[in-house]
Amino acid sequence: MKKILLGSSALVALFAGAAHAAETPKVTLGGISNFQAGYSAEDKRTTLGNAASHPGAFRNDNVITVKVDGKTDAGLTYGAEMDLEADASRNNDAAASNFNAERTFIYVGGKWGKLQGGSDLGVTKTMKVDAASIARATGGIDGDFTNFLSTPAAAAATQVFATPDLFLDYGTGTLGNEDSQGVSKLSYYTPRFYGFQAGVSYLFDNTSYGQVVNRVNTNGVAGTGIKNIVLGALNYDNKFSGVGVNVGVTGELGTADAADTNNLRTYQAGAKFSYMGASIAGSYGNLGDSMRLKATASDSSNYFYTLGAAYEIGAFGTSVTYLHSTYDAGATKNTFRNVSVGADYKLAAGLTPYAEVNFINYNPTATANDNKATIGIVGTQLAF
Repeated sequence: MKKILLGSSALVALFAGAAHAAETPKVTLGGISNFQAGYSAEDKRTTLGNAASHPGAFRNDNVITVKVDGKTDAGLTYGAEMDLEADASRNNDAAASNFNAERTFIYVGGKWGKLQGGSDLGVTKTMKVDAASIARATGGIDGDFTNFLSTPAAAAATQVFATPDLFLDYGTGTLGNEDSQGVSKLSYYTPRFYGFQAGVSYLFDNTSYGQVVNRVNTNGVAGTGIKNIVLGALNYDNKFSGVGVNVGVTGELGTADAADTNNLRTYQAGAKFSYMGASIAGSYGNLGDSMRLKATASDSSNYFYTLGAAYEIGAFGTSVTYLHSTYDAGATKNTFRNVSVGADYKLAAGLTPYAEVNFINYNPTATANDNKATIGIVGTQLAF
């Protein structure tokens, strides 16, 4: 009760001009239920994975979403959202950052913009533009293929950028697991003005999730602890004579806990153009020497770029997206390429069957770990 009273007092002081709520906040229950079958044809499935592994597997993903939205007489909007995990097993997230929920946050907004705090996506994820923005089925180059692709342990000799994400959004592991997306943060979004919108997120560190508070620096281990993190984004979205134009620029800044580690400095820029159901998009992202040991020789060739095209007609949509990335660790330079072809069909309200094929070429400097793979995924998602 004490925590509730203190929190309420702070809100009252911050928004003293806001009157009582005009009506009781609205609570909306929703979510998704997604079932899929994946099949992996890989050159080195038995070498990189389990020697006795089989190529196919079923997978399902379920999330229950609870949204609360209210508005005061003075025009202040407020609310919260909780995306709760509802699967028979925990998420395959090594850091256990979202064991119970994917996202939880509270927000207040008005003509001045929107302020949002909690374990939520930062502006580098919500405001970026890339080829995955137009991908169909599971998300193409930023989709579910990583769940069916064999890979060796995460190390400089094998590490790649398998999805078009900056450092915090990528997470840990060779193929990334997005476990850092839900780190506790405070974000502010400006109103959109003549097509332009800006956003900024602040994080005290990259290891505090939900009720877990970590104020201890992770010293001596390269690429782990980061403090005083600022995420920035600028987005433009407008339409000219029926042609939609969407441009996004995002970046990350942060200080490494360990003195022998480079600070966090990354950026990404992308654009999307659409006309009468057709769209094209692309992006470029650079992570430089972020969170690498300063003693490690590197030419900063840590980057990725994306290209894509999509078409939607009625209930049917299809897309082709491409990712190319290079991970440079001095003596090691690893490349990853993926061409993803996807299609989906809105069979009924909220019910969308889909199919996707990913053609992957994984080339680390250590050629023994080279892998070419074709990952096929078919499934159905129900959104409610």
